[in-house]
Parts: sequence; C-alpha cells; structure tokens
Amino acid sequence: MTIQKKIGAAVCAAALLVAAGTFVQVYSSNNSSAAEIRLAHNQQEGSEIADSIALFADFVAQTDTDMEVKIYPSGVLGTENEEIEMVQAGILDMAKVSSNTLEQFDDRYAIFAIPYLFVDQDHYYTAMEESQAVKDLFTSTADQGFIAIGYYANGSRNFYLKEDVAVTDPSVLAGKKIRSMVSSTSMEMIEAMGGSAVPMSSSETYTALQQGMVDGAENTELALTVNGHEDLVKSYTYTEHQYSPDIYIISTDTWNSLTQEQQTALVESLEKTNENFKSLYSDMMADAIAEAQEHGVHIYYDIDKTAFIEAVQPIHQEYCARGDEYRALYEDIQNYAD
Repeated sequence: MTIQKKIGAAVCAAALLVAAGTFVQVYSSNNSSAAEIRLAHNQQEGSEIADSIALFADFVAQTDTDMEVKIYPSGVLGTENEEIEMVQAGILDMAKVSSNTLEQFDDRYAIFAIPYLFVDQDHYYTAMEESQAVKDLFTSTADQGFIAIGYYANGSRNFYLKEDVAVTDPSVLAGKKIRSMVSSTSMEMIEAMGGSAVPMSSSETYTALQQGMVDGAENTELALTVNGHEDLVKSYTYTEHQYSPDIYIISTDTWNSLTQEQQTALVESLEKTNENFKSLYSDMMADAIAEAQEHGVHIYYDIDKTAFIEAVQPIHQEYCARGDEYRALYEDIQNYAD
C-alpha cells in the first residue's frame, strides 16, 4: 500500500473515532493554553507498562514548558499500524510502537528484529543509548512524516509452549506452530530456529493458544501474566533471542512546531520514563515468573544457546547484504558489545 493510501485510511479511521467521541479536542476561552501532545499506545490500561508510560505526562508537566501530554492507552485509537499512519498524517502527535511494526514503514528498523543482535541486556541498553547510527536512524524518517525521539526498554523475548519441554535447540521447535509478530524478520527467525511461524497481533495470541491454532509463542515474561498466557502454557525457556525495543515516534509537523526547549523537554522526559522502567524491570519480571510458576508454568534457565545462534547467522548476513547503510548500522551496534 502506498503512503498516500495509508494516510487516507488513517484519516478515515480518525474521522470515525472523532465521530464516536473517542478522540475529540474541545477548545474554549477557559481551556489551558498549553500545547497538547496526544500520545497513543497499545498497552492495557492499568498494566505495569501502561502505568510506567503514564509517568511521561507527569515528567513533561514538571518541565514548565507549556506542554500537556494526553495519553490514549489500550489501542483505543487503533492498531500500531494505524497509530503510525495517524502520526504520519499529523492527526496524532505521538505513538509508542514496536520496532517490528516500524519495520513495515522503513525496513532499516528490521535491525531490531535480528535474533541475537544484542549479546545481553547491557549491550542492548548501551547500544540503544549511545550508538550514533541508531540516533541517525531515528531522525532519518522526517520526510516520511515522523521521527523517533526515544525508546522503551522492553526485555528479552523467550519461547513458551503449551507442553512442558525446554526449548534447547531447533529440533524442539520442529513441527510446532509458533505465534510470530507481523514482521518478516521475526517470521524468518522462527523458521530458522526450527518452528513454523504464524503471524498475528499480540491481542490474537491468547485465543490462538486456547484453540490450538499455535503450539506456543515468544515474548517477554509479562506476556504470561498481563496477557494471561500462564493459564494456557506449561513451559517458558530463557532463549533470550531478541531484545526488541518499542520506539516513541512523533509527527514531523508536531516536532517542527515546538520550540527547542519543548523538544528537549520531551526527549529528556522520555529518558526519565525509560530509566524509571529499567529500575523496576528486574522486580517486575521476577514477580511475573513467580506468578506464572504458581499457575504451573515450568521455567527453564541457562540453556546453551549455541545451536540457535548458529542457525540465525544467515539473517545477520542478509541484513548486512542489503547495502552499506544497513551494514554500517549493524556494525556500529556490534561495536558496543564489549
């Protein structure tokens, strides 16, 4: 679908939302003159992640830069694709979306779906915050209607199955249908790691597990508890095959309408939001695992990942082969592995 068609679809979607009263702004002489920044995301309202994102509005309010952040959680404005389209069209100011969803709009973002791109969590944090190539990627899409101004430190993604078996090598996933994100790189990863990829949105995964459409999935620990998958699966294996960040994007038009002070305030507020989440992350994941174990999920730690790492090397090579720009981004991220 062309950008024009996508934007047209977004405009229609937004019009319906306005008509329904979901996405309305009312102006009057009594209203605050503060610039309103509208941010949408698909995390369930009341969840740990949604509560963490909500702090962004508080941090911005503390900057005294005449801005107010209005957050639309739980996907009330549509799917992540639709949110991105609305940001491109300037209908929505900001969105927090998966880097895997952004891959559908700019294939350079496929870098974050490459399995075992990051050797561990420290490498992930350092590269995301210090890599100049990542920063350049974030600002390079201005002519597409958006730029990225921050990331959200999602943890490692791991495999979990309806049967109690440790996912120790590709043979374990052979013949198993595994839910995949709607990302060509993620689908290729699951196939390379031995499974059969079944792409679908995260909201469809519970039903797919329940009805036997898939034999398992891969996600962070919170998928077990927040999404209720702990009631349907028996094992969770720390394969740690992906660290896929969520990305905060902002409309190019909105960004250009802000003062430099306001732009800086938004970026710094996102950094504080991310640091807050990272400080809570370990305890949140430990709590999620403890709850999953109470529901009968067997947790498998410290597996030998060698077979998986070797199996996905062609994905690394294919990304770099796309061109010098892709290879430079890949190599700059790898420079932070030490």
